[in-house]
Amino acid sequence: MKKLTKYFFIVHTAMLLITGFGIWFILYKFFPDIMVDRYYIIPLFFYLLGIIFIYRFRRTPVNEPKKMVNLYMLMRMIKIFTSFVIILIYWLLDKIHIRNFAVIFVIFYLINLIWETYIYMRMELYFKYKDKQQKSSQKNIEL
Repeated sequence: MKKLTKYFFIVHTAMLLITGFGIWFILYKFFPDIMVDRYYIIPLFFYLLGIIFIYRFRRTPVNEPKKMVNLYMLMRMIKIFTSFVIILIYWLLDKIHIRNFAVIFVIFYLINLIWETYIYMRMELYFKYKDKQQKSSQKNIEL
């Protein structure tokens, strides 16, 4: 599990660096009127949440898939709530550029949703594989 978690941390970091700089470059070159001053908040927010979620899934028991589903749904709700709070705080601080910030935030949210779904599917497959290995080793011991 440590190897898989390390892989997800590295790929998550690379994905958000590429996405963050890529979207920043596109906005800077082609849509400078949409660019917001505190753009760095958006990729940083999704990076930190991704690290927390990967770390939390690492601690999920392999033999309890219901807990994994509950954790996944809880993390989705936390992400939606914290996203709303971030947008609300930005709205209170900079009402003029809130529309641009919200549009960029939603784009990042969708990209991140796809990425995290991939991570969670891979983790679930890993958990099923480990569970199947444990069950087969128990059968061999009983024979």
